[in-house]
Amino acid sequence: MAKVENKEIIQSYILTTAKYDFSVYEKRILYRIIELNQYLIEGKKLNEKYILDSNSQGDITYTLPINLFLKENDSTNHKEVKKALENLKRKELTYEDDKMWASLSIIANPKINKYSEKVTFTIDKMINDALIDFSKGFKKYELKVAMEFESTYSMRFYEILSNQKKPINYTIETLKDMFQISNKYKLTADFIKRIIEPAKKELDEKSPYTFHYNTIKTGRKITGIRFIPIHQPQFEDPELKKKRLNKQISNRWYISKNIEDYLIHNFDFTKKELNNNLNLFEGLYNKLTEEEIIDFLVDLREPSSYADNQKAFIIGALKKKDEQLFEKIFLRK
Repeated sequence: MAKVENKEIIQSYILTTAKYDFSVYEKRILYRIIELNQYLIEGKKLNEKYILDSNSQGDITYTLPINLFLKENDSTNHKEVKKALENLKRKELTYEDDKMWASLSIIANPKINKYSEKVTFTIDKMINDALIDFSKGFKKYELKVAMEFESTYSMRFYEILSNQKKPINYTIETLKDMFQISNKYKLTADFIKRIIEPAKKELDEKSPYTFHYNTIKTGRKITGIRFIPIHQPQFEDPELKKKRLNKQISNRWYISKNIEDYLIHNFDFTKKELNNNLNLFEGLYNKLTEEEIIDFLVDLREPSSYADNQKAFIIGALKKKDEQLFEKIFLRK
């Protein structure tokens, strides 16, 4: 694999919870696509080795070095990448919530130039829109860690649990459906042994985030699993950690100027008081747009005016809103 320049990837929650059975190489291709799309969103200049061409319909053709997807010390073996490209061409990404159902082909027209060792493929605008759709929240994770996993299930759990602070409940049915293995492992004990335990072992060995788990029973039958996030700081990239801390020196990272001004001028918050609640605003930004947060604050003006402590009322209401959104968007029961 080409050397990975580590960075925090922001991945749409649509992809994090989508139903699919991608292989490790297919996931590595998707990680690189997300990485490049993030450079475009941030307005950063791409490495000259990477070429992205967009047509009038918004479809993007990617031309990339094949070693972006290869394992280290395996720079001449194109077999696995070719197989992954063929599979991604045949597969569709399925996403469903209470408002939308979509089934989209992942890539089109994959080619490998054997002389230049370049890979070329096209992604439909709808797929790219889904990859950068953060309206239902997003997850942040380290690209280098994600690229090093040898199991696609480890990758999925890393995406779900990265920066996660609260336990998450999933039904066995939901997990198997999400991983597209509903017809496998009829015995729940086998599912836990073959899927959950190996993923936990790999996360334990190399990931900044792993988990403990408890089974959930309905009567005597195991019907779900409760995942308890565990932070392993010894596996964090020190440079990325330093960057995060530097960003948190300014509350602008999580509190936009519009929201900051509204809270200061309408509720007399100080910048220090806002800094004390950065984690709260980070959580809200994972789930709401700036406009939605401001609309919620506008609705709080009248009821908060009757409170003995208006600021405490506002913070309490924001925390309750965050918890309600967490249960609605993230918690699987």
